[in-house]
Amino acid sequence: MNTLITCEEVVRLAFTDGEYVSPDAISAADIAAAGHRYIEPVVGKSLYAMLPDGEYASLKTDYVAPALAMAVRVLVQRSLNVRSGQSGLTVPKGTWSAAASSDAADELQRSLRRRLRLLLERLSDHLAENAASYPEYDPSADAVKHCSLNGGFVQIR
Repeated sequence: MNTLITCEEVVRLAFTDGEYVSPDAISAADIAAAGHRYIEPVVGKSLYAMLPDGEYASLKTDYVAPALAMAVRVLVQRSLNVRSGQSGLTVPKGTWSAAASSDAADELQRSLRRRLRLLLERLSDHLAENAASYPEYDPSADAVKHCSLNGGFVQIR
C-alpha cells in the first residue's frame, strides 16, 4: 500500500520522547484511512494524489506529514489504550505502571483532537496563502475553510 508517510514517521511525528510506541502498532491501512478522512478533504483529491509521487516535497514534509501523523494517532489512540487477544479485551498494567483512568484517556483524546485541528488549520492556511504554488489546490473545496467545531457547535461558513 502506497502511503504518504511510514509507520516510523507516524511514531516520530505524533508521539513525544517519553511515549514509546512500536511502529508495528501502526498499519499502512491506518495511515491510508487517516489520510482519506482528514488530509484529502483539505488538500483535495488532485493534490492528494500527487503527494506520494514526490510532488511538492516541502509541502508534504512541513505541513502534510505532521497533520497526517497526528490524524493517525487520533484514530489509533483508543486501541493503544487497551489490548485485545484470545482472552478478550484487557487493560495493560505492569509492576511499575497502571492503566490510566477513563477521564485521563478522554482528556488525552480531546487534546489530540485539538492538536490535529490546529495542524489541519496550519496546512489549510499555508495552501490558501500559497495557492498559486499549488494549482491542484481548490480553496472552495477545502473543508477547513467551510466547517469547524467551536465549543461543541458545528459551524459551516
